Amino acid sequence: MPTKQQLESVILDLKEDLRRINRELNQLSIDLPDDLRKPRGEKVVPNERVETVLERSENEFNRFVTEPEYDGDYQRINAYIQGEDGLGWSWESDYTRNGQFAWCGAFAAFCYAAINATIRKQVFASCYRLSANWSGTKRHRETSDILPGDIVVVFTSDKQSPSYGNHITIALESPDTNGDFKTVEGNAHGESCKETQVEGVIHRSRNTQNVAAVYRPLDEDYS
Repeated sequence: MPTKQQLESVILDLKEDLRRINRELNQLSIDLPDDLRKPRGEKVVPNERVETVLERSENEFNRFVTEPEYDGDYQRINAYIQGEDGLGWSWESDYTRNGQFAWCGAFAAFCYAAINATIRKQVFASCYRLSANWSGTKRHRETSDILPGDIVVVFTSDKQSPSYGNHITIALESPDTNGDFKTVEGNAHGESCKETQVEGVIHRSRNTQNVAAVYRPLDEDYS
């Protein structure tokens, strides 16, 4: 017979899973038409504007953007979700509470402001959208090919489900010999610019064993 503490732990896990599913469902509206699928074995060099992406991500990291309960600049999250440099989802309500919107993709969209607005609004919003539109194309890279600026989708639990991943990050470096690499992420737990542990725009280390997919925008994706 499970104890009360064990049952409470199970309930907390189920609530977290439900929150993640609801956030995914809230973002499955419009999708781009299927594009021409291309082999991904061909070498794709990052566009030179990826340096701007990395600079922009670092600027946001240094703003101390956090979830409301951490007393950081949580209003900034609205720029990622609603602003024209981000997803441009102006119909979304202002962000006021943790879990209201899964904004990891919105943060990546804001960092990739140079990308065509239609792509940002319709592809960057979720792991599912990235997979539905870019999996199997030249933008879809091998895990061994991770470079700074790549969009890296990771698994956040040992279940490694769904297959397309459940969290969007931006790589800051290539993996080392152990498969570890540094990322900048929104809507995640990790180290802030104040070297404190928060939930918001953070730096953290990931490992290639937990990578679901790697995407690298093509030259033609930029405005």
